[in-house]
Amino acid sequence: MSLSARRHLRSHGLRCTEPRRCIVEALRSGPKTHAELLRLTRLDRVTVYRNLITLQRVGLVYRVYFPGKPPLYVLCQQEKQGTHAHFFCQKCHKAFCLPSEAIQLTGVWAGHTERIILFGQCPECG
Repeated sequence: MSLSARRHLRSHGLRCTEPRRCIVEALRSGPKTHAELLRLTRLDRVTVYRNLITLQRVGLVYRVYFPGKPPLYVLCQQEKQGTHAHFFCQKCHKAFCLPSEAIQLTGVWAGHTERIILFGQCPECG
């Protein structure tokens, strides 16, 4: 687990436990389903589920939904606080954190938005 990820967890009063480290390391290679994380980390189902919820709550991981498919869990590369947009390539399934200035929310939307996910094709696939 990177130093900035450890600092991020500690800033939220969380420890860098072995299950959290295993999940973050598994997600470094790209988005994964819950089932893939079970296989890669060899942790039990409940441990993976609970830690994914915790990692989502503190902003290190986010979920991407596709109709009729299991959600994908993605590691947030910025590992810092603050709302920023994510881009998810529907072709290669790579995910990118966009710079905070890429999408500017104003007015009532600025204070009430949890997550922004844009879908499309990345420059490599497009």
